[in-house]
Amino acid sequence: MRAIIRLVFLALIWPLLVVKAQGVDFDRWYPYAQASQYAQSYGRILMVYFWGEACPYCDQMNTYVLSDAAVSRTLERRFVVASVDSHSPEGRVLSSQMRAFGTPSLVFFVPQGGTWKEVGRLFGSRTRAQFLKELQQICAVVGGGVCG
Repeated sequence: MRAIIRLVFLALIWPLLVVKAQGVDFDRWYPYAQASQYAQSYGRILMVYFWGEACPYCDQMNTYVLSDAAVSRTLERRFVVASVDSHSPEGRVLSSQMRAFGTPSLVFFVPQGGTWKEVGRLFGSRTRAQFLKELQQICAVVGGGVCG
């Protein structure tokens, strides 16, 4: 009986140990290549956030929405965030590939059969409440219930 309890316990905590051992912090934002790898490996929604340094609407999103504790908790539970400067060489290529032609743009993907399936996109600044609602809608499209 003790062996069964030990096995069940290990089965429950193993994913947490693996995440910590590999240094994955889902509260962080990552470069696109790293974020897409984590989303693929852990079966999470990939949120690609295109921003620009001289973008006042990006500043609004960063200051009032994306830095909010409730938004951070929601993102941490189901998403991996890729932060992409749309004016960098990588950002120009990615924004063209993903058809994100303005900032701020957010494009959401889920891993599907070795490729990515787009499950949503947002453009422009929005309120915290609106963004949380939109994240819930993305989670509903993907399945598995609410975001958190």
